[in-house]
Amino acid sequence: MEEIKSLYKKAGEFHGSVCAGIILGVRMACLACRMHGINDPNSPENRKQLMTWVEIDRCATDGIQSVTGCSPGRRTLKVMNYGIMAATFLNLFSQKAFRISVHPDSRNKAKALFPELTDSNHIYIEAYKQMTDDDLFVVEEVRVEVPEREMPGPPPKRTACSICREEIHMGCEIIKEDKTLCRRCADMPLYYTPLK
Repeated sequence: MEEIKSLYKKAGEFHGSVCAGIILGVRMACLACRMHGINDPNSPENRKQLMTWVEIDRCATDGIQSVTGCSPGRRTLKVMNYGIMAATFLNLFSQKAFRISVHPDSRNKAKALFPELTDSNHIYIEAYKQMTDDDLFVVEEVRVEVPEREMPGPPPKRTACSICREEIHMGCEIIKEDKTLCRRCADMPLYYTPLK
């Protein structure tokens, strides 16, 4: 594994700055890699070994992506925005998975390390760099079952919506009244509202 300062710098360049969330994401990812025995997650032989679910759509996600190389485009990074500073790291080869979350007392412990500082972001950045993994994180072994359609690798076969004809990846289609439909044509909830 690269030196931690180099990882902070790379993640900061990817994200746009080094903030407390970047420090947490980098440290979570490094801990997960150590627990899975992966020294270089971005190497060709390891690039598809990890699959990660992040539970927040904030800065830590960029730190995790930078260190692990997991990404939505590779289908190895899933964002499940539960609003919790946590991530689960699954080793696709061993099927072992660890959920790493930020310890509930980490902020108080950080403030206690730097009582003289007043800027909270500066406090957290410096403290999170120094705190032990045990003080910073809670780790639990978990089981993750990944549906075949969610696995990394070549895109699944496609089918066409019977109404709009847009292509849908197999496994994402809706069958309604013997028709193959996309979410929009099946009147399923969308993230957008059509204007016409």
